[in-house]
Amino acid sequence: MKITELQNLYRAGQIVRKQGHDQKLDMILDPTMTRELYRQEVGRVYFIVVDGDIKKIGGSQAKGGLRGTLGAYFTGFAKGMSARTYCVWNFMQQQIDQGHTVEIYVTFAPLVQATIPGPTGSVTVEIPVDYHTIEKSYVDHYVLKMSKHPFLNMQESAGRWEDTGLLEGYHGLWVPQTT
Repeated sequence: MKITELQNLYRAGQIVRKQGHDQKLDMILDPTMTRELYRQEVGRVYFIVVDGDIKKIGGSQAKGGLRGTLGAYFTGFAKGMSARTYCVWNFMQQQIDQGHTVEIYVTFAPLVQATIPGPTGSVTVEIPVDYHTIEKSYVDHYVLKMSKHPFLNMQESAGRWEDTGLLEGYHGLWVPQTT
């Protein structure tokens, strides 16, 4: 599915190899993606896109905003990295090495006013909508249109990272099968 078929998204930027590093990645922010928006700590749904095609739909409410969410994918291989993080990082590296354009798109959970109980009564606060509901709506739409999940959405598709071919070089908990 093409990213252009979806609405309510910001183009956050393009993923590139970090200058002077063979394993680290970086992002050139889109002019419309301010540093404040990049670091805004609300829920978010992000899209990893290769040459306009959606490869992953993910969600997060991690500290540090979108920057914090993507940070693990940019650091290169590190001991203790999860298989998921390693595979996504490895996938982006491979795509860049093959000359493809890797981009990040994002939509942010809106803030809503809510009256919540507190220790001395009720207080009205602004809280973000839970990003899970937003993420599910985009994933469900993708599956309805494409009859499958995005390539890197292993958890939702009940797939296994081992079957992607992206674990080559992974030295975490996964041990390759010998034949």
